[in-house]
Amino acid sequence: MQTVQAADVGAQAPVTLNVAGEAWRFSIASVTRVGRELFISVVLQGADICTAVVHVHDHIEWGVTAREILNSACEWLLARGTERHVYIELAPALM
Repeated sequence: MQTVQAADVGAQAPVTLNVAGEAWRFSIASVTRVGRELFISVVLQGADICTAVVHVHDHIEWGVTAREILNSACEWLLARGTERHVYIELAPALM
């Protein structure tokens, strides 16, 4: 198992998501690799401060996987109600 904290790789400008007319800053706090899988800890800052853990299975397609993560975060923000934390399981890619 290997964990990399965001502070270890330098500050990156967060992505801003526009969800239902509200701006949310999306930033990655850490990435943990367990075998061939990734667990990505995300902070979402908008009306509330929310966190998510995104489980990415062994096949990562650059650009495609990132888009899936962002889309999943937006979908959750739309449906979350008062929840402030979520575990997002991305479906394994079909090869």
